[in-house]
Amino acid sequence: MPAGPDRVAETSECESESPSESERARPATSRRRVLSATAAGSATALAGCTELLSSGGGDPLRVSVWSGNYADRFEESVVSRYEDEFDAEVQLEPGWNNILSDIQTAPDDDPPYDVTITEGNFYYYGRQDDLFHEIRTDNVPNFDEVIDYYTEFRNTEYGMPVDGAPCTIIHREGMDFEPGSWADLSSAAVAESNGVGVDTGFWWYPMYAAAVGMDEAELGEEMHDAALHDDVLETVREWPVESWASSGEDIWQAFQNDVIDVAQWYYEQTAYDIDDYDGLTHTMPEETTGYLNHWCVVKGTDKRDQAEEFINFLMDAEVQTAWSKEMPTLFCNENTEYAGDLADDLPSNSEEARNIAFPDWEFLSEHSGDLSNDFIEMQSNA
Repeated sequence: MPAGPDRVAETSECESESPSESERARPATSRRRVLSATAAGSATALAGCTELLSSGGGDPLRVSVWSGNYADRFEESVVSRYEDEFDAEVQLEPGWNNILSDIQTAPDDDPPYDVTITEGNFYYYGRQDDLFHEIRTDNVPNFDEVIDYYTEFRNTEYGMPVDGAPCTIIHREGMDFEPGSWADLSSAAVAESNGVGVDTGFWWYPMYAAAVGMDEAELGEEMHDAALHDDVLETVREWPVESWASSGEDIWQAFQNDVIDVAQWYYEQTAYDIDDYDGLTHTMPEETTGYLNHWCVVKGTDKRDQAEEFINFLMDAEVQTAWSKEMPTLFCNENTEYAGDLADDLPSNSEEARNIAFPDWEFLSEHSGDLSNDFIEMQSNA
């Protein structure tokens, strides 16, 4: 995620909020304009690219990542490998809702990061606000190995698709009923359970999950038809939501306190952590929603070459294969070999990737204000 991205909800030590009203309202102090209010709601071929020239002298490469266990696992599995390979230093900057506003309010020639992670919402609004350099694909040859679908459904001119996560259904092992699709959250069995937990920081993911479960249009396309938005909202209203979660920690705590029996959450924040909690399991629906991280070079950096080198490194199949041992993340290189049984749940080709309804922010941007307000009202009235 999200997370995050906006922020993908994480399992520890962070909040998963969208940018606050005050953050979105304050004036920009650079040529980058303030994020639109509708945004509310809110890396080498290992051997082949070592010749890329890193700019910026001996200063570390500043890389913005999702905070919490994403940052911890990223540092363990990726950063040390890059530093050894390129004799370089990386300075991680974990964050969530502040990432775009930090870039936006910085001086034009002194951005806070050289490279940043984004999910669909951040990527869209960051491009609208001219926060990223175009990616020079000659410097990222691993782009040729990206699964075709990830280069087709969303613009890659300013960011490279690297990793992400589908949404999964967490549930108790002792239930008489095992939810296996998003339609099951509307079932009588779930209605009679303790209740459901959903993410509120990224309100669009529970809405997309509901749309996928409705099956009135092709794989979540209800979200891309304004005439059907009320139907999607009504579906979520009918779920017995008892935990409006702002972080993964909220979800785990709600299970431990017997507040919920089922939850919508994120595979990357679930698969390697769920064994820490007694009596819980999860099921990845065959058709689901989820997020995809695009990695971007921040405008104003004096390390543009090195930033692209780093992103190319992240896109390398060997790097992603090793990364998957530490983090159960969806990866975009078609030659990545997932650790353990992750390939049973995560897409390895375009056909499988098309079973994930990724939010279309080119469309949602026109409706996100109303949808966000409706979702907030739903939560307030619960």
